[in-house]
Amino acid sequence: MRRFLRYTDLILKETGYIFMAKQRDGVLDAMRGIGIVLMVVGHSGFPGSGFIYLFHMALFFMLSGYFFRLGEGVAGLRHFCVRRLLTLWLPFVAANTVFTLCNNLFLRLNILTSDPRILDLPGNQLTDPVTLKDIVGRTLHWCVFDGGTQLGGALWFVQALFQISLLYALVEFLLRRLAPGRDTLLPQGLVAGALLMVGWTCSRTGWNVWGLGIAASGYSLYYLGALVHRIGQPARKPAGRVLIAAGAFVVLLVLLPLGSVGLAANQYPHWLFLLIASAAGWVLVYECAHLAVLLPRLGQALSALGRATMPIVILHFLSFKLVTWLGLQITGGEPYLLAAFPTLFTGGAWWLAYTAAGLALPLLVYQPYRAVKQSILCRMRKS
Repeated sequence: MRRFLRYTDLILKETGYIFMAKQRDGVLDAMRGIGIVLMVVGHSGFPGSGFIYLFHMALFFMLSGYFFRLGEGVAGLRHFCVRRLLTLWLPFVAANTVFTLCNNLFLRLNILTSDPRILDLPGNQLTDPVTLKDIVGRTLHWCVFDGGTQLGGALWFVQALFQISLLYALVEFLLRRLAPGRDTLLPQGLVAGALLMVGWTCSRTGWNVWGLGIAASGYSLYYLGALVHRIGQPARKPAGRVLIAAGAFVVLLVLLPLGSVGLAANQYPHWLFLLIASAAGWVLVYECAHLAVLLPRLGQALSALGRATMPIVILHFLSFKLVTWLGLQITGGEPYLLAAFPTLFTGGAWWLAYTAAGLALPLLVYQPYRAVKQSILCRMRKS
C-alpha cells in the first residue's frame, strides 16, 4: 500500500495535479494561448495561414524546451519518462483510439464518409467501417506512434514532442554521466546542430519514417527554448515591447515570400530559414504575451486557452464539423460534404466561425472534465 501511495504521489506531481505547486507564469501561459489560437486559425482556412505556419508549431517545441527540467541520476530520468508517458503518449493513444471506436458512428453521421465524391475536394479521403479486430490492431499501432486518425491529425506534434523530449533527456543524462558537474548546454547545442543537419537532409529527400525527420529538425527548436531560458529576458517597458514585436513581425514578413515551413511533413527551404523564422516567431509571441497580460481579461482568456492546449489539439478538427453542419443547413448542401476535412466553406468570415468553434467547444468540454478530475484527485490526496 505504501508503494502504491508513493507512486500515486509521483503521478500526481509529475502530471501537475498537485495544485499547491509553484504558481504558473501568466506570460508563458499566454504564449501557449496565443500559440494554440494560431494553430486553430491556421487550420480554419484563414487566408494568412502561410505567415502563421512560419513559426506557430516551432513555438510549441521551443516552449517545451524552455520548461525542460531533469532530476539527478536514473531516478530523474525515470520520473521524466513517466511524465512524458502520461502527458504525451497516453493522450495520443487515447484520442486516436476513441476516434477509432467512434469511426462507424461518425460514418452514420457523415462526420466521416465512404462516398467517393469527397475525393473531388483536395486533401480528403474515404473512410471504411471498422471491426473489433480493426480497432484492436489500430490501437496497437497508435501505441508505437504508427500512423493516426484523420480527426486526430494535429497529434503529429504530440508524437514529435514525445520523441524529441525523451531523446533530449537521454542525451542530457549521458552528458552528465560523462562529464559530472560540467555545463551541458554547449554539447547539447552540438547535438542539436548535428540533428538539424540530419533533419534538413531528411526534408530535402522526403524521408520521414516514423516521424524521425520531424524529430531531428525539432530537436534544435527544443534546444533553442532551453537556451532562451538559460539566457533570460530583460525587463522592458510596453513601448519597447511593441517596437521589438513589430521588428519580429517585419522579419517574418520578409521571410514569407522566400519559403514556407510545414513541420508536420518536415518541410522547410533551409535549416537557417527554419531557425530565423522560429526565433522571430518566439520574439513576436513573447512580446505580445507580455502586452496581453497587461489587460487582465485578455491575459486570463489566453491563459485559460494555454492550459487547455491538449484538448484543443485533440478536438478542434471535430469541432469544425459544427460550423460545416450549420453551413450545410443554410446552403442546402449534400450531407456527405460534412466530412470535408478540415473545413468545407472558405472565403469571407468562415474562418472566424471555424476558429471560434475550434477554441470554444474543446474549452467547454475541458472545463467540467478538469473540475471533476481535480475533485477526484483531491479526494485521493485526503484519503
